[in-house]
Amino acid sequence: MKKIKIIGSLILVSIISDFHNPASASSINTDISELTGKARCEALATLSSQTFTDLEIHQVDYIDSKELIDAKTNRLNMEQLAAFEPYCRLTGYFEKRTGVDNLPYAIGFGLSLPDQWNGKFLFQGGGGLNGLIREPLGSLAAGDVPALFRGFAVATSDGGHQSDTVFNPYFFADQKALINFYYGAVEKSTHVALELISKVYQQDPQQNYFVGCSTGGREAMTMSQRAPELFDGIIVGAPARQTNYSELANLWSAKRLRKVSEDQNSSPFTPVQQQAIVNELLAQCDARDGLADGLLFDVVGCDFKTEKLLCQNKTSKGDCLNQQQVTALNEAFAGPRNLGGEQIYPGFYFDTGILATGERSIPGLLQAESGPLLSIYMDEDFDVAKQTKIAKNFPLAGGNALLTNLTTFALNGSKIMFFHGVSDPWFSAKDTFEYYQNMHKDSGGSEKAGNWSQFYFVPGMGHCGGGEQALDQFDMLTSLDHWVTEQERPTSVIATGKSMPGISRPLCPYPQIPIYDGQGDSQVASSFVCKIPNES
Repeated sequence: MKKIKIIGSLILVSIISDFHNPASASSINTDISELTGKARCEALATLSSQTFTDLEIHQVDYIDSKELIDAKTNRLNMEQLAAFEPYCRLTGYFEKRTGVDNLPYAIGFGLSLPDQWNGKFLFQGGGGLNGLIREPLGSLAAGDVPALFRGFAVATSDGGHQSDTVFNPYFFADQKALINFYYGAVEKSTHVALELISKVYQQDPQQNYFVGCSTGGREAMTMSQRAPELFDGIIVGAPARQTNYSELANLWSAKRLRKVSEDQNSSPFTPVQQQAIVNELLAQCDARDGLADGLLFDVVGCDFKTEKLLCQNKTSKGDCLNQQQVTALNEAFAGPRNLGGEQIYPGFYFDTGILATGERSIPGLLQAESGPLLSIYMDEDFDVAKQTKIAKNFPLAGGNALLTNLTTFALNGSKIMFFHGVSDPWFSAKDTFEYYQNMHKDSGGSEKAGNWSQFYFVPGMGHCGGGEQALDQFDMLTSLDHWVTEQERPTSVIATGKSMPGISRPLCPYPQIPIYDGQGDSQVASSFVCKIPNES
C-alpha cells in the first residue's frame, strides 16, 4: 500500500512505498541498519529502484575521503575540511511532471547520511533561484565543524526545478514550480528525507533543524511561518524575504548614487572618498562599545551625521564630499519611497563594508551596483511608479516571508535565531530587523518572544559571509541545539574571521552589544561582556 501524508494543503503520495515483497521487507530493514556505513550505502543503491515507486534515487556515493569534496565550491575552510567524517551521499527526484511549454520539472533533493549518526536532522537551505542540488554538508553557521561531520543527517533541495545556474528564472512561467520554490519543495523534501532517515537508521530523528542564508534564509523563515511544527530549531541568515522590494531598493540606491557621478554611470566617490566616509563613520560610532577597533557593534544606536563629510567642514579637500554627493548618499541609504512619500523598503545601515570592492564579498553599496534580477534597468532613468508596479507583480512576490504571527511555532517549543551582516548590500539588515520587531509584537510581545527567538547583527559582514573587515565565522548551530535540547538560551556566539586573524568577539543577541571590559586583551572575546548600550 502507498503511504499518504498530508503536508499543509498539499498531498504527498507514495513518497516512500512498502517493499514489493512484504515478507522480506522486515529483514531487509533490520539488516541495513546494522551494516557498516559503506555497506549500508551500497545497499541503498541496490534497493532504491526496488523499494520506492514515486521516488527515483539518481545517484548514491560513499564519501570516505575529504579529497572527494570540492572545498572551494562548497566554501569549506581548512578547519572545516579537517573535521571530515565518512558519509553516504544520495541524490534523488520525485514529483516528476511536464509543465508549461512542455518543459520537464521535478523536485530534486540531496541527502547525506553519516556513518555515526547523532540522531539529529538538519535541512540546508538553498541560494539564488535554486535549480541545483548542493552538497548537503550543513557548514553554514556551524563554525569549524559542519553539521554532517558532527553526525547530523543533512538534506537539501533544488527548489523544484532544474538549472545549470543559480539565477535562471525560466520557472517563473510555471505555477507549480513557483509554489515549490516558495515553500513546497522544502517542505516535501523534508518529509522525504525524514522517511529515508527512518528507513536507514530504523528510528526517527530526535530533533529537526533548518539552517539557511539568502534564499535559504527566506526558506527558513517560511518554514517557521507555514510549517510551524516541522522544525525544532531554525537559523535564519540574511533572508531574501521580499526580493521584489529589496531588488527595487538595490536599483534605487545604485541609480541615485550614479546620478551624481561625472559620467552618471559609476560610483560618484573616489576610493579616497569612500575611505573617508567609512573613517568618519568610525570616528562617530566605533567607540560606542568601549573600544575603537573598526567594528561597529552598536548598529541601531549609531546616528551617522553625514554632513560632517562636507568639504566646508574639512581641511583636506581630497577626502571630502560636495553637497550633491552627501544628499545622494543619504537618499541612497534611506531606501526608496513611492510618489506619495511612503517607504517602499527600509533602506540600509551605514557600516564599514559599504566600500567593499567585491574581492571578499559582493560589492558594497558605495560601488553603485544593482542586484542581479533588475540589472536590466540600469541603463534607463529610475521611474519609481514603474518599478513599484514591477515589484508588486514580480513572480517571486507570492513567496515573500511576511507572516509575523509565530504563536504556533512558539507553542511547539521551537526556537529561531536570526543573523544578518550589517554590510549586506543585497538584503538589508534593517529589513530583517524590522521583521523581527514586528514578529515580536504579533507573537506575544518581546518578553514572551524573547524566550524562543533572538537576533544577531554581524558588523562588517557582507551577504551571508565575507567582508573587508568582518568576523564572519561562528558556530550558531551548537547554541541552537543546546537551546532546543537543554533549554539553555544563548548568551552570545563567539565569532572570528579570515579578514581579522587572531581576533575574536562575542556576537550578542539584540539589544545587547559586546562591551569591552577595559582590562583584558582587547583581541579576544573573553574581554567583552554582552550588555545593553549605556546600561549601568
